[in-house]
Order: sequence, then C-alpha cells, then structure tokens
Amino acid sequence: MTTNASSSHPYWPRHLRLDNFVPNDCPTWHLLASLFSVSGVLVATTWLLSGSAVVMPLGTWRRLSLCWFAVCGFIHMVIEGWFSLYHEDLLGDQAFLSQLWKEYAKGDSRYILSDNFTICMEAITACLWGPLSRWVVIAFLRQQPLSFLLQLVVSVGRRIQSLFPQVGGKKQIDLSNSS
Repeated sequence: MTTNASSSHPYWPRHLRLDNFVPNDCPTWHLLASLFSVSGVLVATTWLLSGSAVVMPLGTWRRLSLCWFAVCGFIHMVIEGWFSLYHEDLLGDQAFLSQLWKEYAKGDSRYILSDNFTICMEAITACLWGPLSRWVVIAFLRQQPLSFLLQLVVSVGRRIQSLFPQVGGKKQIDLSNSS
C-alpha cells in the first residue's frame, strides 16, 4: 500500500493507494439487514432454548445475557474469524463477509490495511473468545457448575483485550514504510 494523489476508494486517509480495491456490489443496507437477520435468529433461538431446555427456569436477565453471548460467539467465530483468515484478500473479494469488512473498514482503515496488531487481536478473539462465548451459553443451558466462572473469564478477558488498542495499537497509520 502506498500513497496516491487520486483515490478511488472510501477509506481514510484518502491518499492511500489500494491497488486491488473492488467496490462492494451489495449496498450497505443489504449487508446490515443480513447481519441483523442472522443475529435476530440467534437471539430468538437462544431465547427459546433458554426457556425450555433447562431444568430450573432462568430469569429474564440471565436469558438476555445468554442471547448476548450467543451473538458474540457468532460474531467472534464467524465474522472476526473470516477477517483473521482472509484479511489479505478483502480489498478485491466480493464474498459477503469480505464486503461486510470493507464496509466496517470505512470507520477504521486498519482493517483494510492488514495492520499486524489488528490481525493478532482479531485472531485471538476468533479463536478464544468466540468458542468460550458459545461454551458460556451451553454451560448455562446444561446448568454446569462452571457456567458463572466461564462468564466471568470471557467478560473480564474481553474487557482487558478491548484496552489493548489504546495501549499497543497505532494511534495513526504509519505510511512511511509502505510500498
């Protein structure tokens, strides 16, 4: 990635040269509607399962938190997992999840530039917090004794990881070593 006076992409800084960039062929509303539809199905399924699949009934707030963990597990494993695997191909790819990431990168261009720190954080999230989020849901549905401990580990771990970009991430994109 190098700088270029004329840009034909929507990312910042505008002078980035993104040679392989192909604009999305899906409109933003289509990407968001699809994402929210899948999330809605996950919430509804988790809500129904948490109301019927347990011996002791769970309260409303517990059921809502399980819905949250189900959606988080999906986002971490599927969406962030996609980024971890295909970050180098996002610019020219028209797969649904690649287009979703190109849209997201309009707000944070580190994702379109394959920033090393961002890739590492997303890979950790996809491989660790995604499966653990799913395990939280399963543990509560099966009323396993470690369910609260798992919830604590995932919640605290995600909170700590959310501070890493402020501590170790780039405050500005460095283009001095671009080619």
